[in-house]
Amino acid sequence: MTSSGINPLHIAIAGGSIGGLTAAILLHEIGHDVHVYERSTSALEGRGAGIVVLPMSERYFTERGSALGKGRAGAADVALTLTNWSYVDQSGAIVDEAATYNRFTSWNTLYRALLEVLPGDRYHLSHYVTGCAQTPEGVTVSFEHGESQDCDLLVAADGIASTVRGIVSPHTTTDYAGYVAWRGTVLESDLEPDTAVIFEDAMVYQVLDHAHILAYAIPGPGDSIVPGKRALNFVWYRNSSGSGFEDLMVDRHGVHRPATMPPGLVQDRFVAELRHDAERILAPQLRELVLTCEEPFIQAIFDMAADRFVHGRIALIGDAATALRPHVAAGTAKACADGWALRDHLGTGDDLDTSLADWERQQLDLAQTVAAKSRRMGQRAQFESTMVPGDPAWRFGLFGPGD
Repeated sequence: MTSSGINPLHIAIAGGSIGGLTAAILLHEIGHDVHVYERSTSALEGRGAGIVVLPMSERYFTERGSALGKGRAGAADVALTLTNWSYVDQSGAIVDEAATYNRFTSWNTLYRALLEVLPGDRYHLSHYVTGCAQTPEGVTVSFEHGESQDCDLLVAADGIASTVRGIVSPHTTTDYAGYVAWRGTVLESDLEPDTAVIFEDAMVYQVLDHAHILAYAIPGPGDSIVPGKRALNFVWYRNSSGSGFEDLMVDRHGVHRPATMPPGLVQDRFVAELRHDAERILAPQLRELVLTCEEPFIQAIFDMAADRFVHGRIALIGDAATALRPHVAAGTAKACADGWALRDHLGTGDDLDTSLADWERQQLDLAQTVAAKSRRMGQRAQFESTMVPGDPAWRFGLFGPGD
């Protein structure tokens, strides 16, 4: 049973990424009958991408007195803390450094840690939600293969391209921000020792002309966080517009990919251009990192903010509700925060509709605030070129620096 006057609900969650998993675990643990429906045919993969771990991202594990991803007594931590936030100039010299103690992991590591917690019979692969309809009893969810499922509440965690959002907030637009993030990972051991040392205990930034790049360590093979056995993740924000952007997002087989270009599919000419620019303008340490990466990939940057998160018995969370530019490093944390807030409101309220309305007001305000900050950061770095090494306003956080 739940801890409130709301009877246990049948809850369907569309989308089984980190936000959907977090909401599912929390709502399951307070007594609701929760099932996650993921469109993929197999467990998800984040293409090796690194993520910043804000407190909300690992709250589930820290509240249980364990390290992120610990599944048994004595298991190793699978997120790592880097002491410094360093800026380098083109020569590779550190021009600013501050102790910020940011936490990092890989997307895959956090996803697997959460997936291990949710009972396996609650997570359904190959279930692409194609539509839903409100009924007097709740919501009927339709799947691509023709089946349907009735529930009391549908939580849409199906990402920036959400199918469900068209019902909740039909006038929402998704707008390209004018630049992309080139990303990639390499093993720390594949770099020259003199290069790797700068990344041992620091996240490293270089501010460029209308661009910027950052790099940091994440767990390596076997989720190792031991220096020398970790991976290094880089993110290089590069402006791209008009036909140049359209060409960039056509893969080597001629397929247009509007949002993400996976590893191994970027056209050779664009990879060559990236490496040429790395040789020309990057600090030596960052240059070697980019040149060593065999298969960089691309994520286009978009702005999307739904004007409401709730319609009847349907709620949007995570990127289905508001997509943040990555600069504030809070996208994963916001998705998790949506799940925690939903747990709190459903766990203490006596009426579902009132609880959803209260949750929506709270999470809309948070999303609008952090989205505005992330847009401003992107504008400064990519178009005004007014990003300044060491500026404390650039610190990561969902609610404030470090939070």
